[in-house]
Amino acid sequence: MLKKIVKWTVLVIATLVVTLATCSSTIFAAATSEPTPSWGSWDQTTITYKTSNTSSYYKSVWKNAVKRWNKVGVVQLKAAKGDEKADITLTSSQSLSTKSGKLAGYTNYSYLNKGNDDNKIVSAKSTLNRSLLTKYGYTKNQRTNVATHEIGHALGLSHSASKASVMYASDRYASIDHQDKVGLQDAYND
Repeated sequence: MLKKIVKWTVLVIATLVVTLATCSSTIFAAATSEPTPSWGSWDQTTITYKTSNTSSYYKSVWKNAVKRWNKVGVVQLKAAKGDEKADITLTSSQSLSTKSGKLAGYTNYSYLNKGNDDNKIVSAKSTLNRSLLTKYGYTKNQRTNVATHEIGHALGLSHSASKASVMYASDRYASIDHQDKVGLQDAYND
């Protein structure tokens, strides 16, 4: 009879340890996956884009980045037809400098300020810095990560504090993470 009691006690203790370990990892995962913040959104979820003033290589980089955002399923980026005005212009430049220095990519936008981070984006232009990306040996996948980051800005996402996020301010290695998807859903499903 003593053996049965001891086995049950050990089982309860083992279950408690597993439960505590599971809870602590869940708490940790929740703490590290805050939604990527957003500053605004487009009025619609179908957004047109065009690539301009860029090589076929950079057109393919942008196309890959567009595919990544379309795969998330929150917005649909569609190529503008012919001379149709696009919502977002995707381009590259031989150099790109701002007051804060040389950047791998940069996005300019126009928006209507409705207050409380409810800005409605009306146009955006995202640019990649060809010379800097080449100088620092960015692979095509890393250039696509930078392009994905810049399109994220054009869709209304801000910088994320998480290095796992494509919206982290200075990382060529991250692609779209779950927190980026949640941030985009928050921006477009309000």
